[in-house]
Amino acid sequence: MNNIYNNDLIESELNSMKDFLIDLRRDIHKHPELGFEEIRTMEKISSILNSLNIKHKTKIAKTGIIADIEGEDKNFTIAFRTDMDALPMDDLKTCEYSSKEKGKCHACGHDVHIAILTGIAKYFSKVKPPCNIRLIYQPAEETTGGAKPMIDEGALDNVNIIYGLHVRPEIVAGQISVKYGVMYASSNMFDIKIYGKASHGAKSYEGIDSIIVASNILNQLHNFVSAFTDGSMRLHIGTIKGGSARNIVADFVQMEGIIRMLCDDETRNKRLSMIEKIILNTANSFNAKAEFINMPSYPALINHTEAVDIVKENGFNILGKENVFIEENSNMTTEDFSYYLQKVSGAFFSLGVSNKNINIPIHNGLFDIDERAINIGVNMQIANVYETYKKKDLFIKKEKYKNKIF
Repeated sequence: MNNIYNNDLIESELNSMKDFLIDLRRDIHKHPELGFEEIRTMEKISSILNSLNIKHKTKIAKTGIIADIEGEDKNFTIAFRTDMDALPMDDLKTCEYSSKEKGKCHACGHDVHIAILTGIAKYFSKVKPPCNIRLIYQPAEETTGGAKPMIDEGALDNVNIIYGLHVRPEIVAGQISVKYGVMYASSNMFDIKIYGKASHGAKSYEGIDSIIVASNILNQLHNFVSAFTDGSMRLHIGTIKGGSARNIVADFVQMEGIIRMLCDDETRNKRLSMIEKIILNTANSFNAKAEFINMPSYPALINHTEAVDIVKENGFNILGKENVFIEENSNMTTEDFSYYLQKVSGAFFSLGVSNKNINIPIHNGLFDIDERAINIGVNMQIANVYETYKKKDLFIKKEKYKNKIF
């Protein structure tokens, strides 16, 4: 059974596919597509998978792909996921692979992620893996989230464990970072509607001032959030609209905001329930009425310890201990890879892509990478296959991982 990481073979194969993967990344970069519009990208990848004789299905969650490579052990499956969509912004670079689509740019590195996943496909199309490999090309990470519909359409069927990565220009090519526990926050957008009673300003005692109610609600919410001294919760009100004239007591106010939390969904829902009670009770104390309209988005991304251990050890072996960073702090941004980790074990890690000349943050029209990082990403994920399979008993028939606050 071919279940050993063969450094010489992998190095040879990576060298042979280096230019192919760089060309693929640049082609995707030149032709960015927004969420659920990744038709050309889907067709491009499907054509490559066909040339590699890899079975796959297209048009999953509109523009996604699920591909499968059969391994020696047909009862164990390791999945890898890439996002595919670009951002609605202009590419400000001047180079031969600059975006040809005005107002669209791969400024978050999803083109790099696609190249890395395709490198995994290319390697295991030649070298039979020790177990089954599932390749998930997912649309729309940047918008409403393509992960959930991909899962609903079978992306995780029979999968034991999943890995993902994201470019990180804060560290250089040849480095990675890992995070135990909560890596990214959950997100809930919300509206608060406050219903008071209008009156003339000269007789304000006859009205119920929704602006005063809103002010008190805002103060109470920030008092509540400030109690979480671990920084695991942030609440921000972005807009307040209310009132019609300076001499009329406002009978209606609407506030719009967002809540981010570094916790599991059980804790998240308890906190949201407490927030709703604060809003309703504060309004009631003024004889006003209020509504809390919760619009949940991605859950927190919570890595699984055993999978992070595997990524970390592979990083030590491939890159050296000095080039593997263990992050202490969580990030308050969001990532829909979190949905996969709610269903199966796995880990998400960061891949260094900068150098002394290329060092622009993501979501910037000048964003670019040191393309040596592509093969490093492929190498890491190939190593994750072999090391995971060696430790497969950790991930077989394991009870559904119950996320806890970290």
